Amino acid sequence: MKIPGLNDEVKIGWFAKACMKIASADEATLRLCPPHDLSHVKATAELLVCTMLYQATLFAIISHRLFASPGEVRPTLILGSLFVAGFIMLIDAFCVIGSQWHLSGIEEFKRGGLDISGGPVARIKSRIFLLCRILLSIALAQLTAVFVSILVFQADISAETQRVYLQDNAHLIAGATALVDNDIRRASDAVSSQSARVDALSGQVTALRQNEIDPSENPETRQAQEEVAQLLVEKQKADDAVLAAKIFATNELGGIKGTDGNSGLAGNGPRHKAALQQIANAKAFAYEASRQLDAARARLDQIRKTLGTADDATRAQSRDALPEFSGNLIAENRTLSALKAQLGSLTRGREDAIRQAAERAPDHVKLDDGFLAQITALEQIASKDTRIAVIIGLIDVTSFGLELAAVLSMVTSFVPTTYSALIARDAYLRSVNMVDEVMRALDLSAKMADIEFPPRNKPPGSQGLGPVSGPTPGSPPDPPTQPPKRPRGRPRNNPLN
Repeated sequence: MKIPGLNDEVKIGWFAKACMKIASADEATLRLCPPHDLSHVKATAELLVCTMLYQATLFAIISHRLFASPGEVRPTLILGSLFVAGFIMLIDAFCVIGSQWHLSGIEEFKRGGLDISGGPVARIKSRIFLLCRILLSIALAQLTAVFVSILVFQADISAETQRVYLQDNAHLIAGATALVDNDIRRASDAVSSQSARVDALSGQVTALRQNEIDPSENPETRQAQEEVAQLLVEKQKADDAVLAAKIFATNELGGIKGTDGNSGLAGNGPRHKAALQQIANAKAFAYEASRQLDAARARLDQIRKTLGTADDATRAQSRDALPEFSGNLIAENRTLSALKAQLGSLTRGREDAIRQAAERAPDHVKLDDGFLAQITALEQIASKDTRIAVIIGLIDVTSFGLELAAVLSMVTSFVPTTYSALIARDAYLRSVNMVDEVMRALDLSAKMADIEFPPRNKPPGSQGLGPVSGPTPGSPPDPPTQPPKRPRGRPRNNPLN
């Protein structure tokens, strides 16, 4: 019965060929198998690649944490992680996956009634090899579980190591903190005093620039100008009130209802008389505002006349003094910027300065954040809380499953494939054919020896004496009789009916 499989015309892409290479599968044999066998090979190869990428990523992260500085990326560590993960994948592909194809085929033949496993010794040997690989995976899973647990609980581990460090160096850190804080306080006081000096110089420079532009703009002049401006506003309001009162009185006299206050009745009524009185009051207020405005303008003119003689001298003095004050202001601003930068540096580097001051002490205890210290801290965290210990155990089991994903898929799940049966059949027939060739070669060698060296004639005088028992003196002994040959092949354990 012919098995439907891939013919030679079907092209297999590079991805399928790569999967065959990774899964230790033979392309010529797969072409004789159904298409689902190729899918099984691809799935096995994908599991191997995913496991390798998981291991490489994890190894790279851990190696950077152990051998690199914080934030540093070292390509050599990444390449080393890829090499180790790829080496483990090759071990799985050759020692487990490749042999598992053959073992699966032997199991399928055994289910069909033919045992070609080679006996219990061969089966025990294969199981020992598989057990060795599983033990290696258990060791890797334990290591990766520890690594993953360290990454997951990194913040808690750092807090624990810092707590131990601070506890061991508490007396040193207290003294160093006081010294650093005093330096920061002195720098802050220097910035405050320098800021006051800069503000004073800035006010002086502003005043000099104003005097250079208009020396008469002193406080007395500004006050007089503000008074004049206020009186101008009040006079304008008074003039507007007079005009409004006149309009209201005219409308009331003519009986025009211009606003809501007009009665609409023509004649010299009460409202018209009240409007006339309002006009008189508004004129009096306008007159008073005009009189005060004239007095304020006179005072402003008098102040300007009084200060007018000193304007040129003040402008010249301001022009001469302004460059010096401006230069001093620039220098003081630079000093202030330097002091602020120094204060910012001290503030940002406070923790580093405290640590460096404590580390210079002869009785300083170093921070122990090595791998073993992190494992110890993780054990202490797990011992304090049972739930954390359970989480670490779950991480261990998960890492074990990820490490053995491809191996467990071949060992624990039995998927009958034609490819496995063909691999086992070809291996068995190849061995049988080789044994047949060896036996034929041995038979041919024996026949050629008989032709080249025929049996010797009987010695003279032995005719008619009958058979001679025993060897003739001086003649070579007869060759030993060959035992009957055992038929080739092996009897079936369960003969087919």
